Amino acid sequence: MAIDQLPIKLEPSAQLTKPNLTFRPMTLSDLPSVMVIERQSFSTPWSENTFRRSMSRKRTYSHCLVAVCEEIVIAYAHFVLISGDVHITNFAVAKTHRRLRVGQHLLKELLLQAKEMKGELCFLEVRVSNIAAYNLYRKFGFQIHSIRKKYYTDNGEDAYLLWIPDLSALKLS
Repeated sequence: MAIDQLPIKLEPSAQLTKPNLTFRPMTLSDLPSVMVIERQSFSTPWSENTFRRSMSRKRTYSHCLVAVCEEIVIAYAHFVLISGDVHITNFAVAKTHRRLRVGQHLLKELLLQAKEMKGELCFLEVRVSNIAAYNLYRKFGFQIHSIRKKYYTDNGEDAYLLWIPDLSALKLS
């Protein structure tokens, strides 16, 4: 079932708890739902081909995760791990499931996996106008490292470069 065919609509005050969610590597069969979420979330979305390449077995440094609720993909994340550096390159939650802590659970899972894979530091870029995402990342200990001027090509918006300089010190309970 695709994300745009959800059988129920959750109330904004509802919260999904971790037992309601499962996390697993993204598969090719997840791409239709992932592409819906991608287009809902970004003014310059990744192409399906970009996701396909990211999932290639040849790219052992590339990791795609999905969050699943009742067999429906409701969020996803992509990160690369190169020489101990974890770069979160894509992270999105379906509009129907925002403000339900899905992003919080997915980010925690991503960071746990990054630590298990011996990631040493973690970084990402976020639009300066994306207050919700910025607050989520701060909750997990991300700090502003610098500002990337005119980072986004669609409108020239700046990005915060956020980072966690020492993943081994990060406490995830």
